[in-house]
Order: sequence, then C-alpha cells, then structure tokens
Amino acid sequence: MTKKCIISVLLVVAWAFFASLFYKTIMLMLLFLVWKKHIFEMLPPWAKKWGIRPYWMLFFVCLWMAMPRYLIDSSDRVRLVYLDKNGDTKHPPLTQYLINTLIPEEEIVNFGIRNLMIARPVISMMGVGGTLIAQANQDIANGKIHNFFTPYDNLGKDNPMSGIYVQVFNEVFRTNDRAVYICEPKGDENVRWSKENGFKYPLVVFCHGYLGNWQLYQGIWKDLDNSIVLSIGTRSMNGIFTNRDINEIFSYYIPSLERMGYHIDHRQIHLMGLSNGGSAVIAAMHSSHAKDFKSFTSVSCNLEGLRKVPCSVNLIGGGEDNSSLLMPSQASRLSKMGVHTGLYFVPEENHYVLVNRRNEIIELIKQEMNLTCVRE
Repeated sequence: MTKKCIISVLLVVAWAFFASLFYKTIMLMLLFLVWKKHIFEMLPPWAKKWGIRPYWMLFFVCLWMAMPRYLIDSSDRVRLVYLDKNGDTKHPPLTQYLINTLIPEEEIVNFGIRNLMIARPVISMMGVGGTLIAQANQDIANGKIHNFFTPYDNLGKDNPMSGIYVQVFNEVFRTNDRAVYICEPKGDENVRWSKENGFKYPLVVFCHGYLGNWQLYQGIWKDLDNSIVLSIGTRSMNGIFTNRDINEIFSYYIPSLERMGYHIDHRQIHLMGLSNGGSAVIAAMHSSHAKDFKSFTSVSCNLEGLRKVPCSVNLIGGGEDNSSLLMPSQASRLSKMGVHTGLYFVPEENHYVLVNRRNEIIELIKQEMNLTCVRE
C-alpha cells in the first residue's frame, strides 16, 4: 500500500507538471491502473458486471481526442493543413505526426518556460538573444507565466498539429514540406459560418517570427471572429519573409484556399507580421502587391524603408522592446505621408506584448481592420 501511495503521489505531481491534455490523460490512466482493484471493489453491484472496461474505453476516447488531427478536412475551426507543390491538400508525413503526438508543442513551451534557466543554453544555441530570455524571466517573475499558456487553452477542442515540426524537418533533415494554419470564422447570430453560406470573408495573413509557426499564435487569432486567418511559414524557422512570399500569397495560397471552398473577399486582404515576420510587411510595402492589401500590421517589429502605401498601417509594440522603440516616431511619419496609421504602444511592455496584451490587441485589430463578411 505504501508503494502504491508513493507512486500515486508521483503521478499526481507529474499530472500537475504536464500542460497538455495528452499527457495529463496518460497520468490519469496510470493512476487508474495502480488503483484499479480498489476501484472495482468500490463499484456498485450493477456496475461490476461490466468490469472496468468502460472506464478504459473512456480513457482511450479522451486520449484520442487529445491527439492532433490527422484528417485533411477535420471539423475543427483551427487546422494545420499540409500542401503539395500545387497548393492541394495532402496528409502530413507519418513521422512528423507521430513526433507531434508524442512531443506536443504545448509541452515544449511548458518545459521551456518553467525551466528557462535550464533551457537557456539550448535556446541561446538556437539564436534567441539574452535580452529576450531576460524579458521572459521578468514576465514570469511578474506573474505573467499564464499568458503563455492561455492561447493553448483558448484552442478548446481544436487540436491541430504544430506548425514548427514541418519547419524543423525542413531545416534539419532537408525535407521540402509546407504547411499552413487555417482559422475559420466563428460566425454569429446574424450569419452562421459555413463555406456555402453565400458570404465572402476577409482574409488575414499572419507571418510568424523567429522560431517558427507556433500553434500558440492560433489560440490568439482564433478570436478574430469574422475572418479567415491564414498563418503561413518560412521553409525554416527563421521567420524572414521576402517578396517571393508576398507573391505566393496571391499566386499560391489564395488559389489553394479557394479550391478548398473558402470564399474570400479580395477587397479585404490584410497582412500581419510578428517580430522577424515584420519582414513580410516591409517586403509587401515595397511590392507591386501593396495595392492589393487593405492593411499592414507590424507587431514587435520596427519597419524599415517607410513609404506611402495605399492602405492603412497598424503598429503594435512595447517600450521595453528594442524591436519596437521606433514605432511612435514611425507612426507619426506615416501619418504625415497621408497613411492612416493605428498605434498601440505600451511603454512598460516588452517583446511579448502579443501574449501579454492579446485581448486589447485583438480588439484594436478588429476595430482597425473592420472585418466584415459581405454577401456574394
């Protein structure tokens, strides 16, 4: 009995440490296995004839629900979709799927955040500067650690694969796969979302920063209710986008979405870049496609080579972030050029303003972009 109690305590501690539903379910299954004889003895007589098989079945159903979706066309609002060279959907490589299942992105974040000092040498080797690590430590010390996990909770029953694994495989094993996140509109009491509801929807294209196309961001963009959010990625995890990527939005990604049955309002195409992903905004501002966007939004990234563009520009950053310090002056310069400019600048915030102020930022984006579905 003492041995069982010690094992049970360890399993409960492990359950509390893990962040993902997948591993929390496994810990409960192991705890159930330790005490299954005692649990069976406590069952009422009418339930004993069924044995404990129904409970195992329930656990395995929960485990299956906790696994990332392998189906090409799942019913989730947020999905990671693999695309072939023509932009048609395909199943993810089985190896990537299995690794994604066994090492959920949420657990990587959980371990990295909770053991930042242990993980620091590895993170530094990946090119993340000491300032960013120090800012993360400061946020944790100030009680903001939950901000890094809330987006995962916000995904709810949606359980897409992580977009970083395809990039890791491309970078390390020289594969050539491509995957994007698609977040479908939520719909409301006036217009219920479906691909065939007779409405065209705004398209918001999100470009990630350094370290890849994280699932975490989708838990934030899911609250952009009345639009289709497409999160594209660089081949590797560097988050440096070029003019080629901007061209592919119109020649590759949008045609791909339309073949999937999405109806896009081409007058409402918006581009967002986070940190290194701000390179996409810079490239688009100097691209022939600048006229095809309704707005540009840069988060935690100063913009280089400012010029007058035929759309609005939103700048979002924090005063403690070197990557955002120029935003107030850049907003002033853009306004003098005649560009409608929105500025959300919080002096006490750092590079992680997106996770720390996600609700305010979502409301600002909704207001500035004026995301509205229109009847076809």
